[in-house]
Amino acid sequence: MVFLLEDLFDVKDIDQDGKKFDNVSRIQALSQTYGLELTIDINTEIYPMKIFDRFSMALSTNLRKDGEPDEGVYDQSGVETFADDFEYVMHGKVFKQYRKPGETEMSVFVSFGGLLMHLRGDEQQLNKLELDTKVYLLMRKN
Repeated sequence: MVFLLEDLFDVKDIDQDGKKFDNVSRIQALSQTYGLELTIDINTEIYPMKIFDRFSMALSTNLRKDGEPDEGVYDQSGVETFADDFEYVMHGKVFKQYRKPGETEMSVFVSFGGLLMHLRGDEQQLNKLELDTKVYLLMRKN
């Protein structure tokens, strides 16, 4: 598979610091397998979320199931892609990484056209998310 990261997450809080935009909520979640802390902005008008929801999240550099590189453009050609297996998909870019020297925990920041994601956890789980990597975020509720 072409996933850089895949895990189940449990929503712990929504708009902890107050709601800033009508159709966007900031979700805090914790991954079940790797213990990653996730903070992500979601367009809740098209993908509603609530506390205690459980969702699968995957990050990939490619949507094609055949493993061939894509052109970075989703073309709605009818060719089967990983997007067909998920309910909510965004495309973005890793714009910041942070790790204190000597520590194994790191933070990765991704922008999806202004909607932001922050993942924090063990470096071994996040080190594939290199600076300037273009990624697809794929989500589905479980």
